[in-house]
Amino acid sequence: MTRKNSFVLFFLLGISFLLSLCYCPPFDAMFDDREVFSYGGMAILKGLVPYRDFFDHKPPGIFFINAAGQLLGGGLWGLWVINMVLALLATGALYRICLQNRLHFPWLLPLLFNLMVRDNLVSLGAGMTREYTTYFFVLFFCIFMGKARFRENLLGLFTGLIFFTQQEQVLAVLPFLLYALLTERSRPVYLRIARIGLGFGLVLLPILFYFAWNHSLAYLWEDGFRFNMVWYTAQPKSLGDHFRTIKRCLDAGNYEVPFLIALVLGGTAFFLRHKRKGLLLAALAAFFLSLAPEMMGNRFEGRANPIDSLPYFLPLAGSVCALLFVVFAFSDDAILGSRPIQLPYALLLCCGLAYTALQHSTHLIRRSEDTDINSPALNYLRQHRPGNYELYVFNYDDYIYAYNEFRILAPSRWIYHHMWDWYDKWDTDHALLTGITNDLLRHHTTYIIMDTVRMKQFLNPANAEYWQSFMQTYYEQLPISDTNKNILWKRKDALTYSNR
Repeated sequence: MTRKNSFVLFFLLGISFLLSLCYCPPFDAMFDDREVFSYGGMAILKGLVPYRDFFDHKPPGIFFINAAGQLLGGGLWGLWVINMVLALLATGALYRICLQNRLHFPWLLPLLFNLMVRDNLVSLGAGMTREYTTYFFVLFFCIFMGKARFRENLLGLFTGLIFFTQQEQVLAVLPFLLYALLTERSRPVYLRIARIGLGFGLVLLPILFYFAWNHSLAYLWEDGFRFNMVWYTAQPKSLGDHFRTIKRCLDAGNYEVPFLIALVLGGTAFFLRHKRKGLLLAALAAFFLSLAPEMMGNRFEGRANPIDSLPYFLPLAGSVCALLFVVFAFSDDAILGSRPIQLPYALLLCCGLAYTALQHSTHLIRRSEDTDINSPALNYLRQHRPGNYELYVFNYDDYIYAYNEFRILAPSRWIYHHMWDWYDKWDTDHALLTGITNDLLRHHTTYIIMDTVRMKQFLNPANAEYWQSFMQTYYEQLPISDTNKNILWKRKDALTYSNR
């Protein structure tokens, strides 16, 4: 690598680091999904097992990543270091293959990748599952385009990491795996499949062993996989609605220009002179398959209202760059392959996203200023610090944060409850709610955070009536707020005892 290239690499890594710094713990906004992942990491380190001891429907990889971050120490800083290092590795690997393939602007795609993956309008913060799978996808693609000694093993390894962090994102790597098996002749196909399988097994086998050792394989299957097929992705959505959602999200997230440029250039290159049209077809397929999260059905909020979810589009940060790489690296036609023609595209790809990054970096909001973190309920609990099982957050996902701040375990495995808001056939006999109330009574849980207004979101009135009856029998609201929104409840016998 020449001195000039080394300087450019240093510059790109510096940009990547600075963009990551905008998401360091003091400035990374509190978001309920990430609080669930953080709770999962803490619970694992305290000996609990995902799915058996706390419910979520994500694959287990995100919980192990969070556990690893907490093992590094420094609270959320350990997880931020993992996240930042993955961004640097993906940036360096992408720049390396751009140099090796003599792209006219080898800095363009690494820069574009960082601007897209750190787009705060789409990511809504750092540490989401699809952010990690995007890093893994870019590293997979760089290995795919290289000639590493253990190439097939590494491809299998990153396929496994993607699958066990966010299942449907593995669809985007399948076209490249198929291309490798059909076109490369260096080894017999069965041997290449075996080597890929061995790499995948390096992820699969430890996970199976962990859950088998803890007698929890059935929980892994039911909650980490089957729930997504039976419930989460089973709600219908028309093709027209998918198209409108994609349009709205691309526009709202400032992804529309890179998406359209990649789509138009990829489609155009297919009908012009191109050295590797099979690879171009694979890159186009990966590009469309990276939209799989949106195409797998509706998502809801209170009273089952469909919503747009911008983080579902974060994988485009990887697939757009992969498609543009194949277009720029192997196009024979002057329309796409010349330096003067590519320069306007480079400017169009980066200018809007660079402005978004600048806006975000100059208007950072401290995490400590979050209204929920500074709520009267949490301030009260800081003065009366609860221990394990002494606090329960019911149907108010943002306050899952409280478990992480106090480093305590929830008294029930059901740490969030929007399934009762989304699915009218969920827990129709309130057996699950009965299990929760039994857990609360068994652990003598002192405090519950619950907003009575949110009970109106329950689709099954019988469930709402059952829970409200339980709360009126055993708990009483604490008048700790000057407003009518008192969300902290205390167990009545504990309230009576404390007043004696």
